[in-house]
Amino acid sequence: MRKKLSLAVLSLLLACGFAAEPGLAGIESILGKWLIKAETPNGPIEVDFEMRQEGNQLVGTAAMMQGTIPLSAIKYEEPNLTVELSLGGSNYRLLGTLKDGKFTGTWEQVGGDMKGTWSAERKAGGALAAPAGAAGIAGTWNSISATPNGDLALTLELRQEGDKINGTLSSDRGSVPIQAVSYKENKLQFDVDLGGTVYRVEGIHKENKVEGKWYPAAGGEGGSWNATRKAATPAPPETPAPAVAASSVIEGTWNTVAVSPDGNLSFQSVFKLVGGALSGQLVTPDGTIPVQKLSFSDNRLSFEVDYMGGTYRIEGVLANGKLTGRWSAVSGSETGTWSAERKP
Repeated sequence: MRKKLSLAVLSLLLACGFAAEPGLAGIESILGKWLIKAETPNGPIEVDFEMRQEGNQLVGTAAMMQGTIPLSAIKYEEPNLTVELSLGGSNYRLLGTLKDGKFTGTWEQVGGDMKGTWSAERKAGGALAAPAGAAGIAGTWNSISATPNGDLALTLELRQEGDKINGTLSSDRGSVPIQAVSYKENKLQFDVDLGGTVYRVEGIHKENKVEGKWYPAAGGEGGSWNATRKAATPAPPETPAPAVAASSVIEGTWNTVAVSPDGNLSFQSVFKLVGGALSGQLVTPDGTIPVQKLSFSDNRLSFEVDYMGGTYRIEGVLANGKLTGRWSAVSGSETGTWSAERKP
């Protein structure tokens, strides 16, 4: 009778007594610094990625010649990674698979036609330090304990803290700390004190599941137990900052020169801000051409134009009152440089 009562108390305390603490799971293998190599229509580029854990989210940055750019919508469900970033007024999505410590995959322009392949290898010294075995078990797990009152579903969070593993068991009403956590040779064991009785949980870890049993540490009846790793929570996409104030910097007429294999082409680039929206046109010797997909943010300008039967993408940077950049044929191999200075 006493054993059945203690098991009922265990179920009641775990199911009703505490508030859940969200956590991360399954991301230890991707945290740190990576060197990205991407194939683009304008040739190969290299980008430094860094991915970190902050609270219950995945966050990261991309460092390149233009500066540091935040990553968004990071999602990792072993072994597949999805990442998004904004560059030159466009959003890009990277899809990749981790195998043998290396990422390979594809990238695409969200809402556009540009796409290509990419790969990544961890930078020397870029891995996050972890005690032996800890990284393999740290994270958030869906825990199921079989009790006389039915299956008890809880959230088990295991955290790497220095050379130790700590954690909690929780439901949507609260949490309790676990104690004496050990993980060695794929065997997990911990204790939890509930109502003055210490219960022991132990199991064997294989891939994304742990299977074993629970029982009173002082002896007595127990039951089966298993835990399945939860997927990581992606960070929400960043809300773009209002572009009106920045766009006013580019407003006006610019004397522009594009360098091509057939010689230099001189024309005027005219940008207007109307009702908070930026629009533009090119005034050329052949007539006026409206610009499309116009974007200006963080002193970076990008737009497309249809000219002489082809579509061209123009990208540039505003610095010291002058625009400089590159142009390229969207569906071809033509490319070149361009520059512009504001008309007096």
